[in-house]
Amino acid sequence: MKNPKVSIIVPVYKAEKYLSKCIDSILAQTFTDFECILVDDCSPDNCPEICDDYAKQDPRIKVIHKTQNEKQPQARKTGFEASSGEYIQFVDSDDWIEPDMTEKLYTAATKSDADIVACDYYNNSEHNYSYGIQTLDTENYFNNLGFVHWSTVWNKLYRRNIIALIKFPKAERYEDRATTQQALFYAKKIVKIPYPLYHYVYNQESISKEISVDKYIKFSNNIIFVINFLRDNLKDKFALKEKHINGYVNNFKLKIIKNKMLRKEKSLLNFYPESKFKRWLFLHYVKKTIKMIIPHGLFLLFCKQKKPINESR
Repeated sequence: MKNPKVSIIVPVYKAEKYLSKCIDSILAQTFTDFECILVDDCSPDNCPEICDDYAKQDPRIKVIHKTQNEKQPQARKTGFEASSGEYIQFVDSDDWIEPDMTEKLYTAATKSDADIVACDYYNNSEHNYSYGIQTLDTENYFNNLGFVHWSTVWNKLYRRNIIALIKFPKAERYEDRATTQQALFYAKKIVKIPYPLYHYVYNQESISKEISVDKYIKFSNNIIFVINFLRDNLKDKFALKEKHINGYVNNFKLKIIKNKMLRKEKSLLNFYPESKFKRWLFLHYVKKTIKMIIPHGLFLLFCKQKKPINESR
């Protein structure tokens, strides 16, 4: 296709069980002027063959087989570099989308001349689902920066020139915020559709519950990625975000010291020393102790001072 209005980019890795449903949901879109770029990130299962089979069925599908596994954010970058759409949409290979998602996002973007259009989503598991609300301030964009709201890559439509400004992170843990914080910073207009159009699927095979040092190191690397981006671009306004940033970092380190395996990795506790973790930890436990003691003490004081009822009255 030449110059489609929307490029839908799908990084593909270990999603054999879900991939067909994902691609089918894209091909079923009521909005048809799109290209779908499937980026096979050296998936070790049958995903490469599935991608090729779909490309034979529909000319809107383009497949890129990478020669080296570089993880999801870099696969998104590869897909973007091969795209030509006016707007960019990302869909994860184990998720699926409502038939009118692209149409609704594109219509809102063009009608309001928005750089980013976001929507709510469903959290789907094998036996149930829940409603996920995308929290965004569409009036004061500064409020979207930092670690205030979780923001995902896949429930949005982006103007092409916004994605062109982004530096995609290399670590795959926490990469969504590392990517979207840049997009939200560069966007001049953001629109929110207040209902779900995306289905996020909990894939046990791709999202491991196992706690590992490597996972948390990648997590901390992307936290620093976000902090450095905000510091470099917010300049003097960065100070307005520091309190919340420090609190987020310190809560992350609190999870680490509670795990015997993780706390042996000193780099996890020593990154971003500006958060003053030891001081924060001391005050954290002081406050926690006070909250436990004071309510109990007030209750005892109340019982002691309460006058007995005169039953002979």
